[in-house]
Amino acid sequence: MRLQHKSRCARRLRTPLAMCLGLAVSLTVALAQEQPTLGAQSSGLSVDKPAHFQIWRTITLGTHKGVDAYRDALDSARIKLGLSADEILGRPAFPYAKMKTDVKLAVLSAAELGVESDESSLSDVYERARRVGLELCPAEVGLQLRLEYRNQPLGEALDIAMEPVATYSGDPTILTLANWGTGLILIGRDGRSESTVNRISRFVFALPSRERLEAKSSPQMAPTFSEQNGPAVR
Repeated sequence: MRLQHKSRCARRLRTPLAMCLGLAVSLTVALAQEQPTLGAQSSGLSVDKPAHFQIWRTITLGTHKGVDAYRDALDSARIKLGLSADEILGRPAFPYAKMKTDVKLAVLSAAELGVESDESSLSDVYERARRVGLELCPAEVGLQLRLEYRNQPLGEALDIAMEPVATYSGDPTILTLANWGTGLILIGRDGRSESTVNRISRFVFALPSRERLEAKSSPQMAPTFSEQNGPAVR
């Protein structure tokens, strides 16, 4: 009888306990979404010397030969292409790899690079990244990553840290991968050095191919949701 009583008590406790655990998880997720990742001082990053980063993803450039092949691949995958993004893909300043080349990528927010104010400039973010050993991505990274990154979380936008490419009207433009609920999309973003960057904005950087930066691979690592809204399609 005593064992049966204990069993009944345990069953009664399961539901409230599960509800409490579920509430705790929900609160943790909500707080993580509302509060941006801590900056360089809090996370241990020093913007004055190279740091160690995990490899978020490794992609291979040169898989598709040139702009037409990429446009066909994006169309076949039903990935939308913004006007300015489509425009810069065919510009002479947008290079394509002539042979297959592996590029290791890392994802960091402006806050993780030490930006403490709500907003900064694109040139400031790039400079902070350079000082901790990160590099700008080849422009082709945006295309290949868009084709491979099919499980992008709803609401996320990732800016490709790259040298801007001018549109026909002369607007410096970089690429952004986004998922806003209407399908995966590749769009253009203002690539001027003085353009405004929110501290929670997240960028894809390249890890150096040379061995001056040691990286630990973590293929299961997935990006966390951090941005509710992305820039307007250009």
